[in-house]
Amino acid sequence: MNYNDRGLPILNEVIATAIFDCVYGIENVSSETTKLLKDENFKLFIMALNAQQEFNYHVRAEQACELYTIFEETVGPMESNSDGPIIWMALGLAIKELYGMRRSTLKEVMKMVEIRK
Repeated sequence: MNYNDRGLPILNEVIATAIFDCVYGIENVSSETTKLLKDENFKLFIMALNAQQEFNYHVRAEQACELYTIFEETVGPMESNSDGPIIWMALGLAIKELYGMRRSTLKEVMKMVEIRK
């Protein structure tokens, strides 16, 4: 796995997809994600993102919802009568803030995500 100058995994198609494969936790994920999770650093990275996602979901839902159009345009359409979209956006907010991304960069990352749950 390749890391950027901040010590974070470089977000390519495989990593971005694996992150969102773990949007509901690290159980019941693809075999590719399972292989990545055997790397302790990647597993800790996912656990940190999931912790921030949980905080965003419960405390910062308004800020997460500001990402709705990005998710609708890239991985959508999003269901309006479900918690699923806010859970996805909470994870997106965690990634955006951890990496210090602009909205446009997050949008490009979300275009790489090949999984829909």
